[in-house]
Amino acid sequence: MVQEHARELRDLTAVHVFYLSLLEKQIGHSIPLPVEVKQALDSQNDPSQLIQDLKFWLDLLDMAITPPMVRDALKRGHGPEAAAHALLRYFVTKASSRASDRDKTDCLVTYLFRTPGAGSPNTWERPEVECSYYHLSHAALAFESEIYRALGEVKFDSMAPEHVQLLREFEYFHQELEEFRHFEQITDSGIVQRVRELKQSLGKSFYHPDALAHVAAWNDVFGRKFDELFHDATRQIKTFAENVKREGGSILSRVDADITVKHLTEIETQEILSTEYQDAQDQFRRVSRYRKAVDHKRPPRPGQAASSTPAEVAAAATPAAPTPPAPPTAPAAPARAFAPPKAEPKQATEVLAAPSQAVQKAMHEGKIYSVKETIKNHVRSADSKLAHIVPVKRGNITLSAAEVEAFRVDYGNEKSFRADYANILMLLVSYHVRMLLEMDEYNQKSSSAYLWKPHADAMTYLVNSLERLSMEAEQIKTLARQRGLQDKATAVDASMEKVKKIAQNVSQTLQAASQSFSS
Repeated sequence: MVQEHARELRDLTAVHVFYLSLLEKQIGHSIPLPVEVKQALDSQNDPSQLIQDLKFWLDLLDMAITPPMVRDALKRGHGPEAAAHALLRYFVTKASSRASDRDKTDCLVTYLFRTPGAGSPNTWERPEVECSYYHLSHAALAFESEIYRALGEVKFDSMAPEHVQLLREFEYFHQELEEFRHFEQITDSGIVQRVRELKQSLGKSFYHPDALAHVAAWNDVFGRKFDELFHDATRQIKTFAENVKREGGSILSRVDADITVKHLTEIETQEILSTEYQDAQDQFRRVSRYRKAVDHKRPPRPGQAASSTPAEVAAAATPAAPTPPAPPTAPAAPARAFAPPKAEPKQATEVLAAPSQAVQKAMHEGKIYSVKETIKNHVRSADSKLAHIVPVKRGNITLSAAEVEAFRVDYGNEKSFRADYANILMLLVSYHVRMLLEMDEYNQKSSSAYLWKPHADAMTYLVNSLERLSMEAEQIKTLARQRGLQDKATAVDASMEKVKKIAQNVSQTLQAASQSFSS
């Protein structure tokens, strides 16, 4: 007990030193310490009483320390790894419900995820921005081991089942993140606020190593994607403004409604990014609005309509209400009955080329694989009585006994009938779930100007590739019957029927969309 108190006292002292250095740097002079705090730091008396006095003092300092101050200090490399670990133990032990404490912990675990300690026995690779969720979850799992190491003997409660379920929402956030190609998609989707609400819903479970690991991995990938799209948006805005000025246009020329060229030139990218997100939301929305205005006013490509210079475009813009976006063009005749509607034509100076078919196929197959791994992890870790009920976004799906067994067994790279049989069942279930999720997302975003398109594309891929999967399933059924395994043939047939049923709904959804765009 004495050793435990001594260790906690060292942590609190390290936090005290860290906090004082931040405040003294902020206000430019030293902080006078209360007598009780001086005594707590210098006294050799009962450490339990000293700990209590220091906690009260740190509670007060916590009110003065903001999350951006912690974030910026960590970025500057303020303090050794030991200080960061002391801060982590302090926040996890405190398990405060205050938003500012949760945000400071958020900044801390993200920093630790991005800067692994040199002496750490645990290793993980920061996932690429365009990685699959499979890689993200593996990085989080490895980082969780590092959190446990850093916490040492700190005790915490087990996570409630409903909070474990909440953590699975990060997979769906990641799927949404994969579809973002422009900065305004982030601001329009409200994904930052929805993730923030999820973290708040975790309550004290937010401080559990499992939750902290998922949060850190998500923050890292999302932060880089956010910065990438934000820089791209501001670059396009400033390039447009520079072209207007270079070609003789006035900086007071209106680009759209109350947006002038002068407004575009006044954006300070680094200043906005250095501001805490909650305080910079208005600026982010403004950048999003400017990017939309610039995108709308870009001249057409050579060979289309007669082009105008940026200055002419800005000068011709009316000061009245914003020009409404052009309605999406009708799609060409679909290759199959369930072909999706075409996306709106890209703007003139769009720099992001559409991914190749090979890249798109790899992306879709990666999502199918990710769903398969998620279901497999659920079946193998859940209570045997509940393993057949798999939670998905906004609901559950129910697996048959044969499907549960297929996800539970592990044949590795074995080349055999039983391995092929288990794999085809897992693929059929994964296709079923992917179609269900994409159709739900499409229906949710069908009124959006662009957010529906990736889901329509995904549904088309799934339905188009279903023929190949059906042929593989038929081969397994034939082999099963030849071997007298009628129960396995029946199981494959039952899984295939479920997929065909949802595929029919997907096709009808796409047909309806195609007809609405044609009319």
